[in-house]
Amino acid sequence: MDKMLDRLVPKATASADTSFWKKCSSCGYIDVIGSVGHMVKLCHVVGGVSSCGPCNSFQVGCS
Repeated sequence: MDKMLDRLVPKATASADTSFWKKCSSCGYIDVIGSVGHMVKLCHVVGGVSSCGPCNSFQVGCS
C-alpha cells in the first residue's frame, strides 16, 4: 500500500522559501552615513535556489 501511496502523493521537500541578509564588507566607519557598520544585501531562497540583490543597504553595528 505504501508504494501505491508514494506514486499518488508527491514526496515533500525540505527546502523552504526564506530571506536573509548577507554582509558585503567588513565592519567600519562609513563617512556618507556617519556611523559604524557594514554594507549588506538581501538574499532569497526560493525552491532551494538562492539569489542575492545588490549591496545597497547599511546595517548599523558590528555584530
